[in-house]
Amino acid sequence: MQLTLDHVILRAADPAATLAELAARTGAPVLAPVHEAGVFTSGILRASVDIEVLSIDADPPPHVIGYGLGFTADVPLEEASSALRRAWLKTSSEVTATADGRTWATVHVHRLLPDPFPVPTFHKPYGPKQRVTELITAGLVRFPPLAKRLKRRAGGSMVVLTEYRFDARAWRASVGDGPEVLRVVVGTGGKDWSTLPLAPGSPLELDPEGPPGVRRIILAGAGTSFRLGDVELTFSSAG
Repeated sequence: MQLTLDHVILRAADPAATLAELAARTGAPVLAPVHEAGVFTSGILRASVDIEVLSIDADPPPHVIGYGLGFTADVPLEEASSALRRAWLKTSSEVTATADGRTWATVHVHRLLPDPFPVPTFHKPYGPKQRVTELITAGLVRFPPLAKRLKRRAGGSMVVLTEYRFDARAWRASVGDGPEVLRVVVGTGGKDWSTLPLAPGSPLELDPEGPPGVRRIILAGAGTSFRLGDVELTFSSAG
């Protein structure tokens, strides 16, 4: 099993304004305008590694933060989640979402970044008993008072594994190619990523000593570097 970096997640108080600024400064097309998807409000900028900007129904951050990462796997989502659990990581039960006729499923991955989004996670691979436990836990979390409590505290990071249940390649091609992402610098806060099965050639650069979260995104091409809150975006002509 191998994981591919699919998107970078930025958290902002005003995702529409942040997405518009990103598009204007990078020249990249908007893949998905800002829309509501469950507890999140989210929009996506098209790039070789997409950039998602989201807000959560919680106290918004005072500035943009490099909230986390989204991966895809080369095996079905349940198999990938079990493999991560065997690698001493913890994953949540599957969550399905739909927007504009597109459906996808995600699991949250804990133990990679500090203070993760507070959903229940598990370390035992899937089996009949484990499925029942997770279904009960997921049902309790969806109970309105508990769901509201989760939304009030978004945590400091998010790592997700996504399975697209539509033709994501055609969807992305419909807006054209965005810039190539050469590198994504992520502070791990001292967390151990050695068991994460990243595909060869991943643009991730892990910094165990730097401040946690996405710190820098390097795009191919010429442009003027700029900063959005904690995140620096720069341009490079290097391949």
